[in-house]
Amino acid sequence: MLRNEILDNSLYQEMTSLIEPMGFKVVDVIRNETAGGVLMYLTVFSPEREVTTDDLAAVYNIVYPRYQVLLNTRDLTLEVSSPGLQRNFKDYYEFTLFTGKMVRIYSERFSSNLEGRIKECKDGTVTLTDVIIQDTNEKMDELALAFEDIQKAKLTYRWEEKK
Repeated sequence: MLRNEILDNSLYQEMTSLIEPMGFKVVDVIRNETAGGVLMYLTVFSPEREVTTDDLAAVYNIVYPRYQVLLNTRDLTLEVSSPGLQRNFKDYYEFTLFTGKMVRIYSERFSSNLEGRIKECKDGTVTLTDVIIQDTNEKMDELALAFEDIQKAKLTYRWEEKK
C-alpha cells in the first residue's frame, strides 16, 4: 500500500535542500542504524534529463561528508541511485515527481492493472492519459483515479515506443 508521509520526513527535507540546487529531486531516502554503523539509501531523479553515474557520484560527494560530520560517525554507508525504469512507488508524492512518465497502477475500482502516462497529480487524484486497462485491453484517452483506488504503482516502459 502506498504511503503519504515522505514530505513530512525531516531527512527528506534536509536532503532536498542539499541536492535540489544541483538540479535533482529526492525520490526516497532511508536511514537505518545498525551495530556496524549507519546505512543511508538515497534515490534521486532529474526531471530535465536522465541521471548518469557521474551525477550519482556528484550527489554522493556532497551528501557523504556532510552526514559523516552530522552523524559523528566514520561508519557511514551511503548508497545513491536513480529510480530505474520500473521503480515501485512507495509514496503518493512520486506521482508528482514522475509527471509525464509511464506508470502501471493496480486499481481497486477496475480490479485490474492500468497503464498510462501521468498527466497530473493534485487534490488526491492522479490523472493518466493514453490509458490501457490490461485485463480487457480497453483504451481510454484520459482517466482520473483517486488515491484510495490505487493499490500499488510502478514506473513502466513501453519498449515499442520511440521518442
